[in-house]
Amino acid sequence: MNRKNRPILCCTAIVFVVALLVTDRADASKKLLRLRLDGPVLEAPADDMDLSVIFGGQKAKTLRQWINMIDKAAGDRDIHGIVMLVENPGLGLSQVEEFTRALKRFQKTGKKVYCYIDYAGNVSYALAAAADHITLAQYSGLEILGLHAELSYFKGLFEKIGVEADMMHCGDYKSALEPFTRTEPSKEAAEQINWLLDGLFGRWQQLIADGRGLSPADVKAAIDAAPLNAETAEKRRLVDAVASFADFKQMIKKEYGQDVEVVKKYPKDKDFSLKFDNPFALIETISKLFEKTTETAKPGIGLIYIEGAIVTGPSGKGMLAGSTVGSTTIRAAFEKARQDENIKAVVVRVNSPGGSALASDIIWVAETRCAKVKPLVVSMGNVAGSGGYYVAIPGDMIFAEESTITGSIGVVGGKFVTKGLFEDKLGITTTEFDRGKNAGLMSMNRRWNDSEREHIRTLLYEVYDQFKGRVIESRGDRIKGDLEPLAGGRVYTGRQALEHGLVDRIGGLYEALEYAAEKADLDDYEVYVLPKKKGFEDILMTLLGEETEDEWEIGLPSGPTMLNDPFLRALLPILEQLDPQRLRSIVNGLRNIMILNREHVGVFMPFEMRVR
Repeated sequence: MNRKNRPILCCTAIVFVVALLVTDRADASKKLLRLRLDGPVLEAPADDMDLSVIFGGQKAKTLRQWINMIDKAAGDRDIHGIVMLVENPGLGLSQVEEFTRALKRFQKTGKKVYCYIDYAGNVSYALAAAADHITLAQYSGLEILGLHAELSYFKGLFEKIGVEADMMHCGDYKSALEPFTRTEPSKEAAEQINWLLDGLFGRWQQLIADGRGLSPADVKAAIDAAPLNAETAEKRRLVDAVASFADFKQMIKKEYGQDVEVVKKYPKDKDFSLKFDNPFALIETISKLFEKTTETAKPGIGLIYIEGAIVTGPSGKGMLAGSTVGSTTIRAAFEKARQDENIKAVVVRVNSPGGSALASDIIWVAETRCAKVKPLVVSMGNVAGSGGYYVAIPGDMIFAEESTITGSIGVVGGKFVTKGLFEDKLGITTTEFDRGKNAGLMSMNRRWNDSEREHIRTLLYEVYDQFKGRVIESRGDRIKGDLEPLAGGRVYTGRQALEHGLVDRIGGLYEALEYAAEKADLDDYEVYVLPKKKGFEDILMTLLGEETEDEWEIGLPSGPTMLNDPFLRALLPILEQLDPQRLRSIVNGLRNIMILNREHVGVFMPFEMRVR
């Protein structure tokens, strides 16, 4: 063979092999990622060894896990599209905003998102609207009725049972305890609810309009005409097809081939479910639970979740009202992040309506200490108000979604007077004996006298001034104008907060992590969730009475729980099925009262507003 021809032949052979590989790849069945959204979308991850998962249950994913899955699929050549089944997801509007941006990033790669819904309400339809195609089940409809807000007031009940609420607050708009002292909202509270709803309603409409390519006027007209049956929804271009799920699947196969593969687990999750029919597999699974994972030394970002009511002491899990975030637990997490050489920056995800003023300040101090040595970025979730805003302000950069509820810089204090209930209604009398001028300060047998009331008022304003001082110290000249007109308990959407300089940018957890990586000069990095979630061994040690926390950590007593009574514990799950949102509001309110009873002051959001 002529040597001059060898390079030409080699090149021809390479081109032929590549052509074969490409042809083989084209003939392979295409893969679509299935996203099934049903149930809660968590913020913080659950413990790895959640017992419901061990015994075959499905582990709920966090928002970050969902977003990571979509972004990974966007860059995966084997994934050609997404099939999204929106059933009954438990997520807030701000989470929908982050989902939508992730789906848009996916679509920018040229891949499409197909969505099927049996039925959709306000939030679930806003999520579905991000898809390229929506199929709605036959004879179904869209329940996009608009935003309906409710607040419950208990003064009338208290008058009937002989209970009096003796409450105080700093700031005309700090209405957190109004439900205990009024039968309807104050002028300021009503004004605040209306401006919040205006902001949320506008953002919700815009998500639908942008997703469906409609004008805001068209969307508003559809909302005002709702509930809409399936055919009307299609005529208004809110959905692309009205068909059965079988027809939807056939449409997908027509588009991608009859042998299209639907990927349900991506990436494949670790399976820790116990297989009782195979004793050897059972032993192997249990042994895996005790395996220690080797921590890498790869540089990364520490991710700390502040989710739930803020309390002193350790974090805990609530039966109905969600988890609590404890100052002791979070303080230790920030100290770990500060000292760990592998952690180059810290992102704090805040999804909290506040709680204890003392706990909020303990966390603020720990955050500020950490921020002095490493970039600290904050991402706000559905709500980061009052104490939730308090723990957000140390961030070098604060991201919020447009629909995040935040602000509420103000303080409340109070107690219940139950003498009328016990003495007048039940015939139970009480005699008090005190040693010390203010020994009976929190007695529930009487209202405060003038001296005691002045003592509480002084304490409230001290904490209020401290709260405002922390905001000024952390935010400085980023606050636009004087702080006082922005404080006083006023609550804002993320968009409104941005206009006043209470937050810095619109964005979510994804943007916060990207910004932190940029500040720390990280290209390829790990994300370390702190505090580390408990594994099976930790849970077992706790059950055996062993202490697994850092021996140097101290914490205030977390206080009694209102759910110790066996009858109440049995009754509450039944009530939760009847009206879960209302019941959780009541339980959260009771927890706030317990904080006031123990610490005298609190930094709460206005009593939980139910929006649907």
